[in-house]
Amino acid sequence: MGAFRYADFEALDNYIDGAFQIPQAPEGIIRDVNPGDPTDVIGEFPWSAGTVDEAIGAARKAFRSWSREPFEARAEVLVRYAHALRKNKERLAQMIGREMGKALWEARSEVDTMVSKVEITLDDGMKLVADMQPKGVKGWLRFIPRGVMVVIGPFNFPGHLPNGHIVPALATGNTVVFKPASHTPGVGQIMAECFHEANMPRGVFNLVQIPGRLCDELVGHKDVDGILFTGSTGIGERIQKLTLEHYWKIAALEMGGKNAAIVLDDAPFDQSVYEVLTAAFLTSGQRCTATSRVILQRGIADRFTEALGKATRALKVGVQHDETVFMGPLVDVAAAKEFHEWQSIADKEGAQTIARGGLMEEPPVPGGAYVRPSVHRVHKVDHGSRYQREELFAPDTCIYTVDTLDEAIALADDTEYGLACSVFTAHREAYLEAVRSVRVGVVNWNRSTVGASGKLPFGGMKKSGNGHPAALFSTLYCTYPVASLEDDKPFDANNLMPGVSMP
Repeated sequence: MGAFRYADFEALDNYIDGAFQIPQAPEGIIRDVNPGDPTDVIGEFPWSAGTVDEAIGAARKAFRSWSREPFEARAEVLVRYAHALRKNKERLAQMIGREMGKALWEARSEVDTMVSKVEITLDDGMKLVADMQPKGVKGWLRFIPRGVMVVIGPFNFPGHLPNGHIVPALATGNTVVFKPASHTPGVGQIMAECFHEANMPRGVFNLVQIPGRLCDELVGHKDVDGILFTGSTGIGERIQKLTLEHYWKIAALEMGGKNAAIVLDDAPFDQSVYEVLTAAFLTSGQRCTATSRVILQRGIADRFTEALGKATRALKVGVQHDETVFMGPLVDVAAAKEFHEWQSIADKEGAQTIARGGLMEEPPVPGGAYVRPSVHRVHKVDHGSRYQREELFAPDTCIYTVDTLDEAIALADDTEYGLACSVFTAHREAYLEAVRSVRVGVVNWNRSTVGASGKLPFGGMKKSGNGHPAALFSTLYCTYPVASLEDDKPFDANNLMPGVSMP
């Protein structure tokens, strides 16, 4: 392709108390570079640790008035925010692709998901936290906003995933301090611009552009009431440890996976190959729900392996703005080199190469983080194998062969993670057995592991989450329940407990 000109972009830095501002005494710079083209420097974002206190202070100050606004008033602001997202769809999609490598067609669908999150939250999500009066009780159950919520965003869905925390937090009356991933500060800025365009009251939404190591300052801040995080298991574990002494804070964590697709002999063949292929390699494999293990029943195994390998080798990898590519680069060159090293690790541990992956010998742009996806087949489960046990967060999937459904279910559950599982079969009962037996938060039937709906909860078990599912259920962790008994009758001095007398 010829040279591609991106839209002009000006780094505005932090958004605090209703205004963009650059730190007066910067301590460093976040340098934003396109992973698909190292000559494309998107912008430089000065940072200062002091902005953490400023943003949290602004959010704390705004909380009282925002939480007491009628829901209808908060909803009006969020509807305007959704309108601003639609208006800026192409600009936001271009920035998602430019900053983290996502193919443009996929980036556009991410923005669509951000828009729909507003509608789902204001409708079905808020119904979960509506005031209610239980039968037979003279009293009420009310859901109260928690306060200042810190949202820490990941790079792989830099708009959709933090948006999935931010919108319900705001809808339920909380205020927000958002720290985007250091790879994607531009996406965070455009989101802030959309909130500004929506006339969000000052201090209700705040954006801080700081390096990841300063997340400790956010998480441990005394004036923070909750931390909403989607990202790696390692960072999630650190957040959990940092909040051990602040046990009153909510920490809603959605983390990684080593997700399995079970394909039985009676599965719809072409559909299964397609669903596994796309689930393994969408977003260049940088999805927490990516299919990283394929468990095949023996009767279909050889044919399926051959078809998957052929389809993998045919996938088109290229620059993000090329409308014909399936996947772009990884998030940075370091990630690409690490993925290349995984190919050697798989070899050393005895995995059979079906489709060779790793760094592209002739990348579309010199110096870009472009890789080819890989498929390996193992003939023995090895609990000491790094390749079989660790999450790669890159475009790779590993094939196993079993004889029975019971073996497949046991193998699918044989991991420290518990996020997603798919079952491909003509028999619904086989899929329901997996629902009952595999300890994960998502089990799909003849759909890929990356298939999820904002109208359903989303979360995981074991190392994949800590019991606070997101998506539809996100309004629940943004509030706390208050039970109230009520009595408006005059006091009856003749109806006292035994042994009590009133003067």
